[in-house]
Amino acid sequence: MSRRDATEGGFKHVFAILRSLYPRVQTLQEFADGLVFSDGRKPVLLDEKDGARFQKLAGGLIICACAPPQQLRVPAQLGTLPEVLAFTLNHIKRKKLRNVLGFGYQCSDVAAGSDPFRFHGDVSQTAASISTSELWKRINQRLGTEVTRYLLQDCAIFATVPPSCLLQVCGEPVYDLLLPRTWSGFFLDRAATQTSSGVTRKTPVGVPRKKVTRDDKKIVSKKRAREEEMDDERKDRPAVKKRRLTMDENDGSLNSRNPESHGSRSWKPADQRPPRPSRCSIRVLSMLYGGRGLKGFLLNRKLKAGVGGARRLQGADLVHVIFLQSESNVFDGQAKFRKLPKRFFAMVPLFARLLRQHRKCPYALFLRRKCSVNPEAEDMESLLKSHLSPYRVYLFVRECLRYVVPEELWGSQENQLHFLSNVKNFLRLGKFERLPLMQLMWKMKVKACHWLGLKKRHCASEHRYREWICGQFLGWMLSGYVVGLVKALFYVTESMGQKHTLRFYRGEVWIRLQEMAFRSHLSKGQWRALSPSQARKFPKTTVTSRIRFIPKVNSMRPITRLSGPRESLQLFQSGVRLLQNVLSVCVREAPGPMGSTVWGWQGIHRVLKEFGPQQKSSPRPLYFVKVDVSGAYDSLPHQKLVEVLGEVLRVFSERSFFVRQYARVWKDPHLGLRKHFCTRAEMSEPLNMKGFVVEEQAGGTLHDAILVERHSSEVRGGDVFQFFQKMLSSYIIHHDNKMFRQVCGIPQGSSVSALLCNLCYGHMENSLLKGIAKGGCLMRLVDDFLLITPHLSKATEFLTTLLAGVPDYGCQINPQKVAVNFPVCVEWLDSGVRVLPSCCLFPWCGLLLDTHSLDVYKDYSRYDGLSLRYSLTLGSAHSPTAVIKKLLSVLSLKCTDIFLDLRMNSVEAVYRSLYKLILLQALRFHACVRSLPLGQNVESNPCFFLKMIWTMSRVTNRLIRHINKGLVLGSPDGGGLLQYEAVQMLFCLAFVVVFTRHRSLYRSLLPPLHKRTLILL
Repeated sequence: MSRRDATEGGFKHVFAILRSLYPRVQTLQEFADGLVFSDGRKPVLLDEKDGARFQKLAGGLIICACAPPQQLRVPAQLGTLPEVLAFTLNHIKRKKLRNVLGFGYQCSDVAAGSDPFRFHGDVSQTAASISTSELWKRINQRLGTEVTRYLLQDCAIFATVPPSCLLQVCGEPVYDLLLPRTWSGFFLDRAATQTSSGVTRKTPVGVPRKKVTRDDKKIVSKKRAREEEMDDERKDRPAVKKRRLTMDENDGSLNSRNPESHGSRSWKPADQRPPRPSRCSIRVLSMLYGGRGLKGFLLNRKLKAGVGGARRLQGADLVHVIFLQSESNVFDGQAKFRKLPKRFFAMVPLFARLLRQHRKCPYALFLRRKCSVNPEAEDMESLLKSHLSPYRVYLFVRECLRYVVPEELWGSQENQLHFLSNVKNFLRLGKFERLPLMQLMWKMKVKACHWLGLKKRHCASEHRYREWICGQFLGWMLSGYVVGLVKALFYVTESMGQKHTLRFYRGEVWIRLQEMAFRSHLSKGQWRALSPSQARKFPKTTVTSRIRFIPKVNSMRPITRLSGPRESLQLFQSGVRLLQNVLSVCVREAPGPMGSTVWGWQGIHRVLKEFGPQQKSSPRPLYFVKVDVSGAYDSLPHQKLVEVLGEVLRVFSERSFFVRQYARVWKDPHLGLRKHFCTRAEMSEPLNMKGFVVEEQAGGTLHDAILVERHSSEVRGGDVFQFFQKMLSSYIIHHDNKMFRQVCGIPQGSSVSALLCNLCYGHMENSLLKGIAKGGCLMRLVDDFLLITPHLSKATEFLTTLLAGVPDYGCQINPQKVAVNFPVCVEWLDSGVRVLPSCCLFPWCGLLLDTHSLDVYKDYSRYDGLSLRYSLTLGSAHSPTAVIKKLLSVLSLKCTDIFLDLRMNSVEAVYRSLYKLILLQALRFHACVRSLPLGQNVESNPCFFLKMIWTMSRVTNRLIRHINKGLVLGSPDGGGLLQYEAVQMLFCLAFVVVFTRHRSLYRSLLPPLHKRTLILL
């Protein structure tokens, strides 16, 4: 047994994660044993005089590296440990390397002339502990400075934290390695050739060469002739850096990026493969928020031509844009146009004809024919209904493509139809989805496109290269032409209550809608216009907000987005996050100011779990009152917010708050490797990161995980309150070249907005509604109140108080969103208050509460009229394996305590909730299967999809047992409240209902489900 196996113990799960991410995983002792210096000596890490504590510390360091160290000279200590650490940190900052060791290193001066052997600012806790560590001092002494620097700078090192976790000490953050795995069968060869001094080695080193016979000479001569032909073809290929279709890490859109050089700088397929089509994609987000007209359309833009001024785009320029240069370089005048290679020069007439057809294309006529709108619509409600279906937009795009693109570029009618089909599917995708280039290339016949090459006959490498050219063209046609055209003539946006469904508005219609919405919002008096002289006084570093609107049923909701210099923006956002973390600690220490606030369904479950058993043991009439505040975020008075926050933070004004940011990586048995970024704020003196991990494991909240410390900070309560006051006074909105100051309300999208709203309304409750919940319970989810009380007088008093409004807190009630289950006066009925039966399922915040038993169900009425397909982001689910991961993650979210807790709900209620939950999961399953690309379906592998259903049933059963821990749900003799067989039966029944409606798709899955149902019966 190796030392590593001996030391694993409870760390086997985290060690398995490391071995799946790194090619070399060793203990420190194994690493030291493998070192050999240039003079032949081997270092000695452990000495007989070393105590057990030092040996234990050395055994707890895990070294992960991608490659062994280069030639090491001598194991000499060339500097002290603090000097080596300072040199490494300064190098990391100067080269902008991603290294955990450099996180939190607030360097003030790391210029080229500064002393590299001293610290230039504060360091993180991890770096400080290394600097004073006896273990690292001995590593520096015994292995040498060169090895120490290699470990800190080039390796990922993890320290074991018993009983089952690891803490990353240095190296590239382990969560950066958790990239989505992509699949592609697109390229013909997968083996990279080995090159040395410009010569391609095709025979592995150490393999004896076979003797060449006479017959072999004939084969070699034929092969040489083919290679000469290939060399002639490669002369047509450009030698400049190529524009490559890649998926941007930030927004994932189809972008142009110069390739990084790895070995040879040539981009040719024989030396360096182009990016896989599965890693290239066009994001729907790139199509949103346009509608500015054809003037900015790609084919209408002009090139900067130096002294002669701007000129129109020509055919050769378009070839450069699509195949050879990045779009930004071409239009900014930064590109150096060289002579086109023969292959691409032959394409110029085709693309010149495309440009001529574009300039003659009657876009306005096609737009009137295919996307006409009601000219009589004048009011906002009518204009909001004037959005166009994706199919009508597709008909317009199809007309334009047929008119503009020459038939020779398609190659065949079949290729054109395949591309149009992909355009139609792309326009139907949800907001956060994407279309892979792999899907765009599927079934496209490259051989039919004769313009891709000069010769009719070609080898496999040439065919692969033509596929790449074709992919570039099709990717540009969708991301450049189609997306650009839609973005120029339509305003594409999401809508409230429609999940990720997109709406297409004509540009002129949206301009009118936006003007109406802005005037309506301005009339509320929440913004104050700034004069030009006042606007000029703001420094250039001011963080402002841009506003856009999202359509609702009969109005528009404003959404703000921060903008400004990057440094100012990051500073402001970090201050907002710090405010949120500090306020969270304050209300955790003293929850009184929060009033009846509940955080999501978990908080509602906690309240009803305490209140429900009393009602079930001794039933009594209960009175329900639901109240919704209108425009809660927009109507909060700034003066009242300052007063409320002052009271909360006054107690902690001189206290220090410690905020720790860290990442956690773990392996889920069904979803694979997962990562989560956490923030923890505390008032007590913080432990170092290792002590924090030990404490979390002891509390039972952490196990089998790898943690990475990202940042730690300390702040006083008084400083936080000063930032809050500054934040309130600096809400500047920039719209239509005018600037406004927000004098009332807070932005709805801010991370701290919900907490501020809860504190304000909690203060109102403590002032005006004291004792109203006596004998019952009062809950508030941000601005949605629910009172459950056995006293009719309390319910009436609560309703009277809130319907009258509370101007000091900006609380104004919309009577049409008020509901009760008891009779009210005629005046309230006329104002729109809804009266429900005394015994009913009372709706509130997506829940249905039984007014008699307090059983809780989910309210599925919001799904009425919506496509369930748009409740999921399916663009990334390109394979059945990705589908099961997505479905399991959704299932884990939907199986919540509030519906499946048998201590709070009756068995009948849990069964009903469970069946509806599974039925909805079956519909999601169907939506995912219908969205699988490349012709994948259930018939291709029915066993896998059947296994997927049973996996979901096991996961559901496990979640139910976790929620009802301590209850006997199933026993071998058939007893128990909710057996696994019952869960399986519900899955069979629900999936059979869905599959029967689509029998042609699931004919291979229905018989096994029917058979399993009969067995369970």
